[in-house]
Amino acid sequence: MSPTPTPHEPGLSQVLDPKLRRLVHDLKSKESTRLRADVDSAFLSSSVILKADQLPDPKDLFKRVLVKLDRDEIPAPMAGLSWSRIVDEIYSVNVPVNRLDDLAATPGVQFVSAGHQVGVDLDTSRVEVKADVAQAPPPDGHGLSGEGVVIGIVDFGCDFRLADFREEDGKSTRIKFLWDQSLKPTGKEKPPEGFPHGVEYTHTDIDFTNGVIPASESTRKVRHAPERSSHGTHVMGIAAGNGATADAAFPAGRFVGMAPKATIIFVHPAANDQKTSFTDSVHVAEAVAYIFRKARELGLPCVINMSLGQNGGSHDGESIVERAIDRLLEEPGRAFVVAGGNEHLWSPHASGAIQAGETRSLGWRVGGPLPAPFPSTLNPGPDRTPNEMEIWYSSRDRFEVRVIDPDGHATDFLAPNGQPIIHPMPGGNRVFIDSERFTTLNGDARIYIEVHPAATAAVHPGDWRVEIRGAEVRHGRFDAWIERDLRDMGNHFGDQSTFVPANVDPTMTLSTPATTRRAIAVANYRHSPSVSISVSSGRGTTRDGRPKPEVAAPGTDIRSSNSGSQQPSPAPGTTSNPARVSMTGTSQAAPHVAGIVALLLSKEASLTAAQIGKLLIASARPFPGGPGFDPAFGFGLVDAAAAIRLLS
Repeated sequence: MSPTPTPHEPGLSQVLDPKLRRLVHDLKSKESTRLRADVDSAFLSSSVILKADQLPDPKDLFKRVLVKLDRDEIPAPMAGLSWSRIVDEIYSVNVPVNRLDDLAATPGVQFVSAGHQVGVDLDTSRVEVKADVAQAPPPDGHGLSGEGVVIGIVDFGCDFRLADFREEDGKSTRIKFLWDQSLKPTGKEKPPEGFPHGVEYTHTDIDFTNGVIPASESTRKVRHAPERSSHGTHVMGIAAGNGATADAAFPAGRFVGMAPKATIIFVHPAANDQKTSFTDSVHVAEAVAYIFRKARELGLPCVINMSLGQNGGSHDGESIVERAIDRLLEEPGRAFVVAGGNEHLWSPHASGAIQAGETRSLGWRVGGPLPAPFPSTLNPGPDRTPNEMEIWYSSRDRFEVRVIDPDGHATDFLAPNGQPIIHPMPGGNRVFIDSERFTTLNGDARIYIEVHPAATAAVHPGDWRVEIRGAEVRHGRFDAWIERDLRDMGNHFGDQSTFVPANVDPTMTLSTPATTRRAIAVANYRHSPSVSISVSSGRGTTRDGRPKPEVAAPGTDIRSSNSGSQQPSPAPGTTSNPARVSMTGTSQAAPHVAGIVALLLSKEASLTAAQIGKLLIASARPFPGGPGFDPAFGFGLVDAAAAIRLLS
């Protein structure tokens, strides 16, 4: 017999999203002996599970959240919290966990969203996208270099020391601002104005280092220290590198980025768990707002590249972070380019139709085997992390849901707007189910499910089942997504769960915020020796039927800037990093497009995000198979020279 489910805290406000409701319950429940500590605290990291007697006082537990207000003023009862305006009535707030209910009950607060985990998602590719023609002087080219335009990079690891990111004289940096959200200020350091965390460095701080981080702390002006071969430096090199970094294998002037004279603003996001290169959507929203503010102060147009994404959300552009991005893009001279995501490989999407009285079962595979093209000989390790699924459907319907573990132990069915189920499974795992029929942001119905290791080291391996029963049906369609998990931590990707093959829907695998309305989503294709879409590249459309991604760009085996390549070897007997390193993903495709957008803005600074998106679509080269829209390629292969010609 299954253990008795734990009753949920009655009256927990629907203004809080399900992740926060689960967190509040864990903190308040007298029956709970363990707490998943996914809060921002000096004591805890997101992967730690502690016994109740090990927990710090609740007043020391904080969670940074996004808050949507119905008015343009901070509610007086909560004015003492640390608020940062993202745009208009959308704020990020650092709130004690034991005051989340109070925040939700405050007049003027419409919705409170947790930070959803966001992960990381040249030489020949510059020719492939015709950026070489755009950069070449007239009459053969257009003579554009991105000068007078800001390229903002939201990513991990900025090697500001590299010659790739300096002016032509090699002495001064093109990186005007570097905000490391993960650092705590020391000495005279301080965070950016309007934000309570991290450290902001200016170009004068960076120039002081003269390309080398001093060994002595007393002379170190910039404490940001990127890892060797960091993701962010590679992305920045594609978008804005000038090709000056060189060694014997990689000569100067060959590996040039799309906009080699653009001004750069870099934000290194805070990570929930410093063991991984993951952040969350709250820190991303803050980064986007910061970059656009700084560009406005400089009086320059701006395009932001974000090669990060997540699977959570409604995939219709209605999350708080997507609304904030869309609002910020209303101003002319701004654009936002986002990677389409590499989640297609992980079979993260399922869909179907249910009739009244019918029950549909979704197979949720934990611990492998992994989907093709992973080799069958690769045996994943244990799934040590929580697994999350969101199911979205029309609020005209009423679906009931339950979860069954691989041994056949089941939770009760939960109806929409019923008290969430927190069900301990035999063996120590725990299931949390929350179901709303009319969600605050888009009015659609959502089911949120979390399977947690809880009292064990790992989630029970095998095929879990999620049963959906049609209590009342007028529309019947549902879409389900499994949230992306930690990167491989030595267990052969065992922490990533997937849908079983029979339930997989290969469409709608774009990460969010690639589903944002005004953002430009980019797919990844291999450009040599022939054009082919990457097996991992996210596919469209959005859940509400919009055609995304907009375009595809080269993103497979791209050689670009390598952090640490101009520094001495870290230890005797080790070798220095080469000047260039190869990486693959929509993370590499997106900065090709961001750099091309910078070229467009250098020619016409007042272009709107909508105009830029349509220019790229109208000028795209047909993908293999013909013109039109394709869920993998978008509207075609990005073409810088053709897009610029349309402005003439």
